Amino acid sequence: VGLYKMKNLYVNGCSFTAGHVLKEEESWPYLLAKKLNLNLIKHARNGQSFDSIFLNTISHLSELDPKDTLVVIGTTWSTRFSVLYDDLTINLTPGDYERENKKNFKEKLGGKDRIASPYSIEKITYKGIADKYYENGKIDLPTEEKIKFDEVLTQANRYYNTLFKYDDNFNNNQHINLISKIVALQCFLEHKNFKFRFVDFENVLQPLKEGLRKWEEFSIHKLIEDKNFVYLEKEHFWEGHPNSEECIKISEVIYDSINR
Repeated sequence: VGLYKMKNLYVNGCSFTAGHVLKEEESWPYLLAKKLNLNLIKHARNGQSFDSIFLNTISHLSELDPKDTLVVIGTTWSTRFSVLYDDLTINLTPGDYERENKKNFKEKLGGKDRIASPYSIEKITYKGIADKYYENGKIDLPTEEKIKFDEVLTQANRYYNTLFKYDDNFNNNQHINLISKIVALQCFLEHKNFKFRFVDFENVLQPLKEGLRKWEEFSIHKLIEDKNFVYLEKEHFWEGHPNSEECIKISEVIYDSINR
């Protein structure tokens, strides 16, 4: 990848990319940007689905120049979903929709590590969210907007709970959905002439190893261009979320891929 004209590093993904519980300067996107001497624009969020990553990345990149922006996208788990509500992208995980009667989604508004939006590349402040959804910013005093927010997410959560319970082909279907979004984002990045890498935290390959249909039956995988993928195997790179030392290792592997 030619980097001599690059100014920005745009990064999106889930908590494995955001740097869950780490200081910003310990996260691998920060370390990678420092190695590359680029300005970091990071929109990775805890619990983010690839639907959300896909939408927000394309929207954000419309404000950036392909000539001076390098893009790195972390993959996430196929069984996460997004709901567009107001000007936010809200993400639902198995931890949500496996709880059939969940009705309060206050954690989805819980600070900068959760809030995602396709409408602006500028980060939405938590204060702006708190003022809208809570009286005087107090979480025990929900506004009418928060009540509506919870009702929408309750219904969405119920839908995904029902799908999870009754669709015997659930994992295969969601895996194909994940791959289709990756392929579509790959095509967008190529079409707009962005230099890019995907970083796979065993979300693309691992499900196949764990008993989903054989690789040949997922012909859509053939559309993934391995030259733009960095595949990280769990046993070599992390236990749980990557810690600070593991982030150093991850940043070095991605750096080497970009400079090969």
